[in-house]
Amino acid sequence: LNQALVLHVLQALQRLERSTERRPGDKRSGSIASVVMKFTPEAFAFCHRGGAGEGYQTWSHFQVKKLFQEYRIESKRENKIDLEAPIANLLHVFHSCASSETTTLRLANGRDGRPVLGFEFRLAGNAADHKVDQEVPVRVIPEAEAETICEPALPEPQYQIEIPGSVARIRNVLDRMRQVGAQYVSVEAAKEPQTAMQQQLLGGRERAWLRFAAESELVEIA
Repeated sequence: LNQALVLHVLQALQRLERSTERRPGDKRSGSIASVVMKFTPEAFAFCHRGGAGEGYQTWSHFQVKKLFQEYRIESKRENKIDLEAPIANLLHVFHSCASSETTTLRLANGRDGRPVLGFEFRLAGNAADHKVDQEVPVRVIPEAEAETICEPALPEPQYQIEIPGSVARIRNVLDRMRQVGAQYVSVEAAKEPQTAMQQQLLGGRERAWLRFAAESELVEIA
């Protein structure tokens, strides 16, 4: 299991959950933040439904062959399994096993008979490695409910923007906006008008601009 990759995604989902909780009028205060895990023979996906009531979801997809060294799944739903688990519990266990060379996941029943996702890994010690077992409580989602948890149908985009260079440049800009107290960022993009000479130099490719804007009580950044 590629623990580091999954950990990064969970950290991003937790930040998204916290930003949703800070929004005015949020009605989910007191509820436990959770994420849906969808397992199939070919793929694994996270679905964060924290903002489902406001009309949006966040999906993260992984290819099984790139995430797991060995993978086996069996169920009566054509080998599909959908689970719901608290984000905080998943983050805790993935932090624990992040430095382990291998981690084994198993869906089983816990001591109280309720379903758990068991994690088995080894950590290096001063004298010898030691085995660690941790469990995350999960809810096995019934088939009828699982079929309703799917990505919304979206039209194909008319344009796609490829951002050259490192994404770290954009992150630096967003970090500066956050430091001045901005909580929301508007994103705007459009094509640049080009002359015939410019189109020839670009080999027929189109150029576009991308603009980030944010404001706080004291300052506006764009």
